[in-house]
Amino acid sequence: MSPIAEEKIMGVERHVENTASVKVDDDTEDTFRPPSIGLAVWQKLLGVGVELRGLEPVPLDKRTDRRYINICTILAASMISLLPLGIGLAPTLVYGLSFSHAAAMIICLQFVLIIPSAYIATIAPKTGMRQMVQARYSFGKYFNGFNSLLVTLGSAGFGIIACVQGSQVLTSINPERLPIAVSITIMMLVSLFLSFMGYSVLHFFARWAWTATLFAIVVLTGTSGDKLYQQAPPRAQGAPPYMGMVALAAANMLTWVNIIGDYASYMAPEAPSILIMCYVVAGLAVPFSLLMLLGAAIGGAIPVIPAWAEAYKLGGIGGVIGHVLIERLGGFGKFILVILAFSVVTTCARDLYTVSFNVPAILPPLRVVPRIVWAIVATGAMIGVAIAASASFLESMASFLHICGYTAGTNACIYLVEWFYFRKANPASMDPAIWDDARALPSGIAAAAATFIPWALIVPSMQSAWYTGPIAKKAGDLGFEFAVVGALLVYAPVRALEIKYRGHL
Repeated sequence: MSPIAEEKIMGVERHVENTASVKVDDDTEDTFRPPSIGLAVWQKLLGVGVELRGLEPVPLDKRTDRRYINICTILAASMISLLPLGIGLAPTLVYGLSFSHAAAMIICLQFVLIIPSAYIATIAPKTGMRQMVQARYSFGKYFNGFNSLLVTLGSAGFGIIACVQGSQVLTSINPERLPIAVSITIMMLVSLFLSFMGYSVLHFFARWAWTATLFAIVVLTGTSGDKLYQQAPPRAQGAPPYMGMVALAAANMLTWVNIIGDYASYMAPEAPSILIMCYVVAGLAVPFSLLMLLGAAIGGAIPVIPAWAEAYKLGGIGGVIGHVLIERLGGFGKFILVILAFSVVTTCARDLYTVSFNVPAILPPLRVVPRIVWAIVATGAMIGVAIAASASFLESMASFLHICGYTAGTNACIYLVEWFYFRKANPASMDPAIWDDARALPSGIAAAAATFIPWALIVPSMQSAWYTGPIAKKAGDLGFEFAVVGALLVYAPVRALEIKYRGHL
């Protein structure tokens, strides 16, 4: 690098260091305005607590939430559900691992891969920015639209997975009168209501909803526990199944780097970072991993228990759970099934909430449309996709999660390199005044290069139900590993060149 380039980058670094002690600007203008069309209607909705604020950074005077445990409760409430239990089938039923190996992989990988997401959660209170707005400070305004599209599809995909699982359980109560399509519609409409109300209602609901779900899961564990010792012999051979677990764990934990800030942007700037990180681990990694263990045990038992295998063939994981509870508990078992089915509502509402913010980030002119409109549109789209996906659920789910793991690897690497290396972990370097200014923000060229170039290695290294690359056939799924390494090697030098020619971050 030339001496001139080095001097420019050092100048930028000195500027960041000089602002290290600067607090968030108390006078940051609140750029949110209700839509002018139908203003009276929007003002009434605001008055009853509906959240209309979209991408606009939350000003300091509105960052007053000091109940920091809220981030733990909303995450735990969405994780104490059928979602991780259904995903837990994959290690034993799809990859063919023994339960002991699956358990070791689940615990070790997920508690490591949650660390980046837990750390990034601590930045939102200091900036007042939702995660996709923070991403603009590395991806730029316009390329962040493409990034937002990927994140939106990923969030919607997790919501669809949860919705299908809950709907399968609800349908198992009476398959003839309650077809899967009707159950899916019911789940999504209830989720839409919670998402419609926004941050405060979601947090309030999450604070209490998990208790009933936890009770239902304890009942399920008790009624199925005497059969879970029956495990199918492991079918896994060589490295591929174990490498597949890495991508699966990355999808479960690392994808949160794309959305975690949405649930902390109203918190006070002085929120203690260590406490926030602990709450994220407690709310995400702990319940998700424990319920994945239960799912892995059920997945290992399905092939060797004929009644469970038949129930799974007819109704997926919901059919198995329905068979266990109704056979053992009768009418009370149906009541437990209703609780378990609606446990996914918090998950679906959480993902609808995120999608409704990310759509305007895809195309900035769409900011004029209120958040709740996008929540309604997303609900309709997710209902249609969920009905189609329910036909071949488990294989589609595993393949989708692998791809989410790849994209999460590149995004996490780009964000953290930008934050630690170029911005010196200083929130003052993310000036909220320029959040929507394409010229002041990075160009996005470095992020685009670090997003696309690694796919030259990801594609031949990926493994899914739809495609398996030549490298993956021999060594297993290495897509996540190549995504991280490729993004790291590309982003840092290209971003340094960008700073050289632009003269600012």
